[in-house]
Amino acid sequence: MSEKKVIIKELTIEKFSQKGKAIAFDEKKNKIVITNAVVKDVILAELNKKKHKGIIKGRILEILKPSSFRENPKCKHFDICGGCIWQNIKYLSQLEQKQFFLIDTFQDFINKTNVEVHPIVKSKNIFEYRNKMEFSFSQNRKKTKFLGLIMKGGRFVIDIQRCHLADIWFSKVLIEVKNWWEKYDVDAFNYFNGDGFLKNLTVKGGKNTQDKMVILTTSDSYILTDEEKKDFIDHVLKSIHPDKKISIFLNTQISKKGVKTTFNLQKLYGDEFIREDLNINALGKKIKLSFQIGPNSFFQPNTHMAEVLYATAINYLDKQEIKDKTALDLYSGTGTIAMILSKFVKKVIAIELSENACNMAKENMNLNNIKNFEMINGDVSKVLATLLSNENFEKPQIVIVDPPRSGLTDDAIDNILKIYPETIIYISCNINTQLENIKVLAENNYQLKILHPIDQFPHTFHIENIAILKRT
Repeated sequence: MSEKKVIIKELTIEKFSQKGKAIAFDEKKNKIVITNAVVKDVILAELNKKKHKGIIKGRILEILKPSSFRENPKCKHFDICGGCIWQNIKYLSQLEQKQFFLIDTFQDFINKTNVEVHPIVKSKNIFEYRNKMEFSFSQNRKKTKFLGLIMKGGRFVIDIQRCHLADIWFSKVLIEVKNWWEKYDVDAFNYFNGDGFLKNLTVKGGKNTQDKMVILTTSDSYILTDEEKKDFIDHVLKSIHPDKKISIFLNTQISKKGVKTTFNLQKLYGDEFIREDLNINALGKKIKLSFQIGPNSFFQPNTHMAEVLYATAINYLDKQEIKDKTALDLYSGTGTIAMILSKFVKKVIAIELSENACNMAKENMNLNNIKNFEMINGDVSKVLATLLSNENFEKPQIVIVDPPRSGLTDDAIDNILKIYPETIIYISCNINTQLENIKVLAENNYQLKILHPIDQFPHTFHIENIAILKRT
């Protein structure tokens, strides 16, 4: 039998894709993606023989000349873990790369109009910044158990001993839950055939309060005994000893063919919620807001940079100009930015699809004694259409949008244009869909004035960007 032919080439890494992947080109101008490489690395690489979607994948055999941007990653799992892909790049170089992505994406606007492009705001912490992590349970054919994160470029889970993106207690919980699992004959859930029990372990923490929460998500294929539940609680408590202030939940996903999936949430230990505080310095005012966070609540994953993000966005408004105006917050989540804005405007109307998020927002309004805030549960496009059909509806002068990665729908944009606010603040985690939406707004009498990127996720390629648009 003939040996498999291996293709080995010397390559220089020329750039990163917007998904953070290192790109090189061979003598035929074929695009080659190399895992864990850094721009300006000169490497010896082994390449796949076949292209996939016009791309050849490869792996590093030897770094012949390391890039000046390269540094040793802090995490021992970095080479194979998909949790972060840029930990081997100096942080200032990461920021420069993200700034380049933004400028490259908005180049036409920057060239043709007078857009202020601000330098990216660096993260206050580049490690231990996340307040939430979700870990996966998995098993191989030999029934070896894994609890951790998905590996780079794959679908398999690797065991994690220490994730440096979150506080050390997250990792201690992870290790103790794995120890608990090893004692019992229950399987990880298999997403390909629908068999198995253990799905995810979610860990949340208040960065400003030190509150803690753990959620074990399972299928309904098995019911934990009281003894197994108690042992689970004991292992979690052991991981945070001597602290015992933690909320622990069991979240059972109930799936039946032809029936909508539901969840049965059971509190095993502690309070119903944890609390997180935000300290915002905006428009010359120091604001402290408290938020109740439940097992299903969304909250910005980087607390300290969420404070910076919201303050930066609101500081582009004029305090005197907005005090008698109404603001509209679309895709509001739990109403965080709307609550901050309520301190400066006459009234805020917020719209959010998730019923759970709306209920949490109302709880948080009461918690912070905010009265000039109306929360509406529903699809943004449909709710706006209903509001606009009411002849007594007072059109807001300020609209803030923070949509999902897919951006604003056509209907949402049409209704925003019918409102025709003086100012649109567009916060986005996807600069490409943000650009496409802004092009439409620019064609309808809005001028892009400011771009201000914020780094919420060091060691990843993600960018959070604030765009300020003004009616012409």
